[in-house]
Amino acid sequence: MTYTWHAVDGRLAELCDECGFDARDLTDGRDETERLITAYADLERLLAHPDADRRPEPETWSAREYVDHCVEVCGALFEYVAQVLGTPAPATPADLAGCRDLVTATVPPLTGDERAAVLHDVYRQPVTVEWVVRHLLHDTEHHVLDLRRGYAKLGMADHPEVSFRG
Repeated sequence: MTYTWHAVDGRLAELCDECGFDARDLTDGRDETERLITAYADLERLLAHPDADRRPEPETWSAREYVDHCVEVCGALFEYVAQVLGTPAPATPADLAGCRDLVTATVPPLTGDERAAVLHDVYRQPVTVEWVVRHLLHDTEHHVLDLRRGYAKLGMADHPEVSFRG
């Protein structure tokens, strides 16, 4: 992933020139939730592909490996959120449906104060709960792109190129 953090109006905004993620486009938990639900649905659809277990290159994960990573990241980041808020750690999601359930149960009810609560000693600098949620969104949407790219790379390797050049 090629992303950087930027200070925008007193908040950290994650921007990615590879997938086009721009945290400045987000307005609230409703927006974040809708986009995460969409990304999880995209991952489920892409996971149904017959090449879901194939790696496009030896060092590039298969679609299934990317999805497993997304599920792990969702669980880990919401554990951080619970830690910061002093709430019980949520059940670790087992799959994308569990991620959707965790997002819809956790993100929309977050108050402004909860979104502003600060997590220390995990990243290079303190980050807010809002940043953690948006980082999860970026990670998930970015991996949707990774799956699409992987399938395209497999297709290009499996089928001969037809040249349209003279």
